[in-house]
Amino acid sequence: MDMNLEKGENGSKLSLTPGNKKSNKKAKIIAISSVITIVLLVFLGTTTYIHTTVSKYENLIMPGVQVERIDVSGKAKDQVVQELNSKYNDEIGNRSIKIKAGDKEYDINYTDLHVEFNIDETVNEAFNHNRDLGYLDKFKAIKSSEKKDFPITFTYNNEIINTVAKKMESEINVAKKDATIAKSGSGFNITEEVVGKTLDVQALVKDINAKVSESKAGNIEVTATIKKEVPTKTKEKLSTINTRIGTKTTNFGSSDWSRSTNISLGAQTVNGIVLMPGESFSFNTTVGDTTADKGTQPGGVYVGNKVEIGYGGGICQVSSTLHNAVLDSGMLPDQRLNHNMAVGYVPLGLDATIAYGGIDYVFTNPYKYPIYIKGYTSGGNVTFNIYSNSAAKGGKTYSFNSETYETIPVTVKYEDDPTLPIGTEKVTQNGSQGYKVKAYRTTYENGNVVSTELMNTDTYIPLPKIIKRGTKKVEQAPVTKPAEKPAEKPADKPAEKPAEKPTDKPAGN
Repeated sequence: MDMNLEKGENGSKLSLTPGNKKSNKKAKIIAISSVITIVLLVFLGTTTYIHTTVSKYENLIMPGVQVERIDVSGKAKDQVVQELNSKYNDEIGNRSIKIKAGDKEYDINYTDLHVEFNIDETVNEAFNHNRDLGYLDKFKAIKSSEKKDFPITFTYNNEIINTVAKKMESEINVAKKDATIAKSGSGFNITEEVVGKTLDVQALVKDINAKVSESKAGNIEVTATIKKEVPTKTKEKLSTINTRIGTKTTNFGSSDWSRSTNISLGAQTVNGIVLMPGESFSFNTTVGDTTADKGTQPGGVYVGNKVEIGYGGGICQVSSTLHNAVLDSGMLPDQRLNHNMAVGYVPLGLDATIAYGGIDYVFTNPYKYPIYIKGYTSGGNVTFNIYSNSAAKGGKTYSFNSETYETIPVTVKYEDDPTLPIGTEKVTQNGSQGYKVKAYRTTYENGNVVSTELMNTDTYIPLPKIIKRGTKKVEQAPVTKPAEKPAEKPADKPAEKPAEKPTDKPAGN
């Protein structure tokens, strides 16, 4: 371009000629056109690139999308469904739940769980991710490749888990059983104890369900919890019993059948009791209520200050005999009460009454060895032998005596009886004296008296003599005057017959 410059009057200012102005305008147009062209080309290129990029994922899953943390971007739905089915559904038959329970193992195959994965639904969600965005936002999402994970969920039927757990429970659970001991000749027969086992079914089912819910692939291993309960009475402990440490026999030979039956039942119930060190015996807990359904018979029982008929008459002879065997064994009772009135089968102060629900007889094994009680009846006698270790009593022996320091005379009680005539008396209960007694225990060691101690002070109220006194009035029978008969007309004199000869034959009856 030609440019003419003119110098100004001051010689410092230049100016363009008209020809130069045309050239500049043309240059501007060309420059603007070039810029527009470039912008258009860039726009078209960008638009084409965006379109191409977005179109690429029209039927493919967007970038950054994961299913179960597996990158599935750029893949078709069908392809992803196929891959996931291969990984999860096709492997169900090869998966199992292994349950270890002690030395036993149980298996549950996943097929039995009827597992259903929501693969189709999950892949659809993954495919539709960012699909509803505008064109440019969709492009931005593609380019950003922001990660988005879609977890697979599944359902299953846990009935098989409950069924297997119940089966395991029936096969594993074992009730705890104490060792037993019985006197046999000069020795003892001792059985082994059984350790109790209990499967924690609730915890097992919860654990299996938790692990199944968390695992979508592979096998599962679960260890069942088995609670063990070791019996307190073991063969090892019972084997320390080797000798008799106490005994007592009382006689009930004069008792009737009902009372004898009750004594035999009571002795049988107490027989075989084993007390570990520190363990207590309760007569009422062991024997229970003396009711007819247990075979108990009605017999004489003390009620207040009189004798009545009630179920269990004679059972106190069992508790009293046991009490004396306990004393002979070197033990003292925790709970013991004397009868209201004196009994004849043990000395005063050495009896022990019971009444179910009220009065109990209780003692505790004070030794470091177990004790075993054998009770039986034979020949009108009831006997209790107590066995333990020969070292239990520490070489000590005991004797017992009672001192009557006051006698209470018999009282007489009259009771009116309307069934007896006035003036008639009938004794229905013979009375007996009452007593105040002190019972002592003397301890010996190596044949020497170590101590004498007061065990208990008892009062026995007198049994009153009861006399029934008649109140029934005796009515005299009225005297009946014979009726008067009319005078009879004299009978005609019969004709005389010739006299008969006498005979030796008696008159007929």
